[in-house]
Parts: sequence; structure tokens; C-alpha cells
Amino acid sequence: MKDSIVNEVMEMVDTFLSLVTIEDELDRQLAAAYIFGMVNGTAQKESLTPEDVQALMVHIGIDKLTYSEEVAYEMTQFVIDATDEEFHPTVNAIIHRGLEGYFLYSYQEFDALSEDFSEVVQVVKEEL
Repeated sequence: MKDSIVNEVMEMVDTFLSLVTIEDELDRQLAAAYIFGMVNGTAQKESLTPEDVQALMVHIGIDKLTYSEEVAYEMTQFVIDATDEEFHPTVNAIIHRGLEGYFLYSYQEFDALSEDFSEVVQVVKEEL
């Protein structure tokens, strides 16, 4: 995987995190699932392998979401498992919203991106 792709993904994540509010651990977990969807958008565009996506998510978990290495690996495996809708339908839906978020980011529709994630958080918290 080229360094330019890693840098592009990290810039995307930095932009996303600058647009949203992470108030608690639930928000951070929701952001991880949403970001996973965004990274999958990049993976489709750049023809990245599943192993590349996994490596990027662990890196994001540690460097951007401030998880420990162990928790970053667990979080990454969880969102990978959640690509199977039956495993966790809610997280699967958030991943798909993140994939849509990738296109909002690509078109520089940053207000819509922020609003989309805020809506995800609101819906999930209403269901608790």
C-alpha cells in the first residue's frame, strides 16, 4: 500500500474527526464503525486489499481514536465481523452510512458529513 494512500486516509479521518463531536465512549465506537465505512470507500476507489483496510483501521484506532493497541485490534475485528449484517445489524448499518460518508467527503460536502454522523449518534442513543 502506497504511503500516499495512507496519508490520504489519515487526512480524511482528521477532517472527519474535526467535523464531529466525540463526547463519550459510545460516540468513539460509533465513529470507528463510520470511519470503517469511509475507509472501505477509499479501498474500493484505490483497489486496496482487506488486509490493507485492516491495517489502516488498526492504525486509525491507535493514532486517531486513541485506543490501546489491543483494543484497536479488537475494534477492527469487530467492525470487520459486522460487515455480516446478521452479526450486528446496527453496526452494519453504520458502516454503510460511513461508506456514504466517504462520498460526502469526496465531494467536500463537509456540513452534510457532520450532520450525517450526528444523525447516526442521535438515532443510536435514542434506542438505548
